[in-house]
Amino acid sequence: MQLTGGQFKGRKLDVPENVKPTLSKVRESVFNILKSELGSFENLTFLDMFAGSGVMALEALSRGFNVTATEQNRLCIASIKSILLKLDARIKLICTDSLRAIKKLDGFDVIYIDPPWEYDYSEIIALAANALSRNGILICESDNKKPTPKEIPSGGIPSNVKLYKKKIYGRCKLSFYKLNVV
Repeated sequence: MQLTGGQFKGRKLDVPENVKPTLSKVRESVFNILKSELGSFENLTFLDMFAGSGVMALEALSRGFNVTATEQNRLCIASIKSILLKLDARIKLICTDSLRAIKKLDGFDVIYIDPPWEYDYSEIIALAANALSRNGILICESDNKKPTPKEIPSGGIPSNVKLYKKKIYGRCKLSFYKLNVV
């Protein structure tokens, strides 16, 4: 696997065997969409929840975001640290449960959520929405075979969170949310 854009474009990454990284076409699409909506990524913050391989955090870093990543698996944390050492790069890496960490974080311009697909996405989105900046974007990667949380009437997502875009890539679905700010 390799990074798809930015200053580290083309750099190869070794990731733990038990982790399924986000596909390169999905990563490229995410950052193309963000580029069209945000323009420059300089001085913007990016949170990768449930970082796993860390590839989304590394793609964000490569493109100029200030990056924070949360992950509880120590093998994944060690892998991300090894990659950062090879790249001579730094991110804020928090080794704990993402749902616990998000309650203490805030002010992110972009939050990328890619939990295990069996998790309750409504709870995660509700917690993450509280950590968004005023004009922030929350992106949720999920199984295309399951409904997007905002499509479920009792989804538990706060009324101030608006689903505004969906993209499908095979089995992977990306759902984009913003806060309804008056």
